[in-house]
Amino acid sequence: MSVYAIKVWLSKNEKDWFFYKDLEDNIVHTWSRREKAEEVLSLLTCHKAEITEDIPAPALARSTEKKQKLKEES
Repeated sequence: MSVYAIKVWLSKNEKDWFFYKDLEDNIVHTWSRREKAEEVLSLLTCHKAEITEDIPAPALARSTEKKQKLKEES
């Protein structure tokens, strides 16, 4: 199963990027459907952004844990 995240650049420097994260808890937003990630990507206003499947394991684990907690609470 693929999981997608969004990489965002605020400048032209190729090394100056970050993952699109929740501003409150700093956890990377991830999507299991590429179409959903593309919807969010289309709303961003930044120098450059792209969808990636290359997500570090710790970031993916935190994102998955957060989604599980939210699912249990609802």
